[in-house]
Amino acid sequence: MRYIYLENEQDPGMPGELALVPPTPLHLPFSPHFRWMIRPFLEEFWKKPNMPKDYDDESIDSIISRRFSPEIARQMVSAVIHGIYAADSRELSVKSALPILTHAEREGQGRILAGIWPALMKRKQMQMAKREQEGDSGSGKTTQLDNILANAATFSFVGGLEMVPRTLEARLSEMGNVEVLTGNGVASVEKENGDFKIKLEDDSILNASHVVSTLPLPSLYNIISSSSAYKTTPLPQLLTNPHTSVQVLNLVFPPSPTALHPPGFGFLVPRPQNDYPSTAVAPPRPTHREMAPILGESVLSTGQTPPLLQNVLGTAFDSAIDPTHDHRTQPTIMTMMLGGPFPLFQPSSSPSSPSSSASTESSTSSQQLSPSDLEMVLRTLGFYLGSGEPLPQPTFHVLHTHRNCIPTYKPGSSRILYEMKRTVREGAWGPRFKIIGGGAGHGVGLADNITLARSVALRRDED
Repeated sequence: MRYIYLENEQDPGMPGELALVPPTPLHLPFSPHFRWMIRPFLEEFWKKPNMPKDYDDESIDSIISRRFSPEIARQMVSAVIHGIYAADSRELSVKSALPILTHAEREGQGRILAGIWPALMKRKQMQMAKREQEGDSGSGKTTQLDNILANAATFSFVGGLEMVPRTLEARLSEMGNVEVLTGNGVASVEKENGDFKIKLEDDSILNASHVVSTLPLPSLYNIISSSSAYKTTPLPQLLTNPHTSVQVLNLVFPPSPTALHPPGFGFLVPRPQNDYPSTAVAPPRPTHREMAPILGESVLSTGQTPPLLQNVLGTAFDSAIDPTHDHRTQPTIMTMMLGGPFPLFQPSSSPSSPSSSASTESSTSSQQLSPSDLEMVLRTLGFYLGSGEPLPQPTFHVLHTHRNCIPTYKPGSSRILYEMKRTVREGAWGPRFKIIGGGAGHGVGLADNITLARSVALRRDED
């Protein structure tokens, strides 16, 4: 079960409500919060095609507003985009982020719902043909993992997702023909006599016949922009799309006799009705007696609501992934996601604002919160959860700030990035220099990157 937080539009000082998201459109009639969406969905079948002439691309917000309604785009879709791209759906390309919508509109001759099933079937057929062609080693076999995941909606690993890179590193380290270098960044890449000379930050040199870059595109630009190959074949498209910054706050609560959150995987927050705020912390406002269970009696004496964060993208109920979890005997773990199109949170213990830097480089920093900041976080989380009492003090917490970590694909960027790859392949860089992941238009999830890496490893593109 997943939730969307619906703000209290009549009284913003009071908590809103966590609305259970219907698993499919067929469940809309049974949803008291989203039943109103039935009419826009039904009307889409009869709405005249309204794809603009000479259509190239548009934002996700635009296509949903155009075919369904602006409220569905804001209340439902913007929240989903917050959870995936941490971006403003009004700024995100539908062709790059949700191409199935444009495919469905074409298959349905201008109507998305009429074309969604044929579009999904075509995509599945293409995926099946690709998997049959590649299989385990390119010979048409399927792996044990393929069979396990065939009917799985979600999956994880014992020890968490970090086991993926750790296991890969361990396996590669066992192979006699692989050397894994860590703790030494790339300073520059030059093309010489058809091969590549890679200079590392310690001034050592690596000679390579192939280069596969998974770096964020701005970082790759900083590495190659001074090379002779770049002067011959410039790639300004590397700086086409901005990258959003996200803060992740991990909270571990002690066992509790009552559940700290509703059953399910978590909640997402849509774009506010009055647009994104300019500050991460909400200004004080008159409070209500009904807020006492969440904020505590002591904070109501001033007559104003104490500071609350207003830059929350959503919260994951990490413990709920394990169906055997028991909140009475085991810790409850939650992860708050902050920032993205909202301002970043500036902890009182930070020496400088996390948003003050104009650098396009990706970076990560971690810190503990001061007692007053942690108290504000707990009030904020209780506000969103509609808790009947203040949340307990966590036994552990840490705030990670990931700067420029997720690309925001602007409308039109799929064409620009395709042109960039063609330029790389046909220009001075050549087909043995590949740019994947890192904002190159291949998705932002772990599965997207694994699929692409597998394709490159199997040499699907001709060298």
